[in-house]
Amino acid sequence: MNENHAELWDLYTKDREKTGKLHRRGDPVPQGSYRLAVHVCIFNSKNQLLIQQRQPFKQGWRNMWDVSVGGSAVAGDSSTQAAEREVWEELGLKLDLSKERPFFTMNFSEGFDDFYIIEQDIDLKTLHLQQEEVRRVRWADRDEVIKMQAQGTMIPYWFLDRLFEIRGSYDRHGERIPKIKTGFAGLAHLESFLSFAEIIQSDFPGMDTDAAMQRFCDTIMFHIRQGSAVYAANGRMIIGVLLFAKEQGRICFLAVHPEYRRQKLASQMLRRMQTCLAPGQRITVETFREGDPKGSAARKFYCSLGFVPGELGMQEGYPVEEFVLDCEGIGLG
Repeated sequence: MNENHAELWDLYTKDREKTGKLHRRGDPVPQGSYRLAVHVCIFNSKNQLLIQQRQPFKQGWRNMWDVSVGGSAVAGDSSTQAAEREVWEELGLKLDLSKERPFFTMNFSEGFDDFYIIEQDIDLKTLHLQQEEVRRVRWADRDEVIKMQAQGTMIPYWFLDRLFEIRGSYDRHGERIPKIKTGFAGLAHLESFLSFAEIIQSDFPGMDTDAAMQRFCDTIMFHIRQGSAVYAANGRMIIGVLLFAKEQGRICFLAVHPEYRRQKLASQMLRRMQTCLAPGQRITVETFREGDPKGSAARKFYCSLGFVPGELGMQEGYPVEEFVLDCEGIGLG
């Protein structure tokens, strides 16, 4: 953006409605009125951010590194039009953002700042930099930009590190991208396991007391130390837990977060469990007997995973039924 003091901006209300009034760049923004700014953060497929170094003669943060593109919307610009124009002016790159929305908006004292996050692999040699604004550009990963910020060479956006997380967590339309992983839990997961237990405890009769939660905590610690505690997580959030007995191939506890059910998380955790079992070893679990009103959901759940009813038994004086999973028979083997 050329720092042209003849440039005019639209003024907005606090509710982001145009007032119909124009403002000349360089003059103080009237109290109670606001302007629109935009930033475009371009990432490549390696999760590197395109950063630009501002010219040493530019007003504001001179000679410092910035995100890919930034500037003010001029009179008549929509947010996307301003973003497209700024990218073209500063980098000589044509982008079609007509179907995009800002990933987030930061309010500042004079207005609204829309941030767009775009993924595109760009050959930097094809760019035509605006000499009045941009000294040079390059790709940088998260660790590099955080180090540059700590060294004082990168503009100190407080959310800079979160840009990399946001970029990998949401798609271009703002929908969260699940980043599901499974693994064997360590003691560092204990607090997250207990928080997870509070969410799903209503699905397990008798688990809603302090004494029951303490027993569950002891059980989790035992299985973590035995290497028989499996978790499923979306990012840092625990969304599934599987505790099992290695020698018997028996499930001791299995639960999935209610917001993540029907996404085959239990199957993923069972596959992780199977890596600790002997080849072809069956997996068993004891659950409610047929006809028990408490057990209809649990029985349906295990049947959906491929378990079949087996022997009847008693668990602490309560009638139960064993369910059996033939791993090789259903393709888990």
